[in-house]
Amino acid sequence: MASSRQQVDNSMIEDGYQYLYRHQILELFEDLCTQLIYERPPDIKSYLIQALKDRKNQGPAGHAVFTDSEIKNIYMMFDLKQEKNLNREQCKEALRTISNSVYQHDKVERVDIPDSVDIILFKKLVMAVLG
Repeated sequence: MASSRQQVDNSMIEDGYQYLYRHQILELFEDLCTQLIYERPPDIKSYLIQALKDRKNQGPAGHAVFTDSEIKNIYMMFDLKQEKNLNREQCKEALRTISNSVYQHDKVERVDIPDSVDIILFKKLVMAVLG
């Protein structure tokens, strides 16, 4: 039987985790860590401060880790037959590849994907998942 102190501690931990999830803090740190790995800045602290300022000024669409050409390359990796369209499952796999957090992976599972996805729609879906 768990003590009431353990129950309170577990409840506080769960409440804290829900708070972080609701405000997407874990996603923020996962995304910042991905940027650090990708960019490898010499002064990490200054880089993170600037990245947070940029996010504040640019909003959700301004912090994508991948460039337009990288998104296109990921799309092309999944368009093996070069049909200029991905089916729903190919698109989901490509989105899973580009997402970099549990939160974004969850968004991939929930996003409505049509039967056929061209590059323009894929870029919009990437922004929906990353944003």
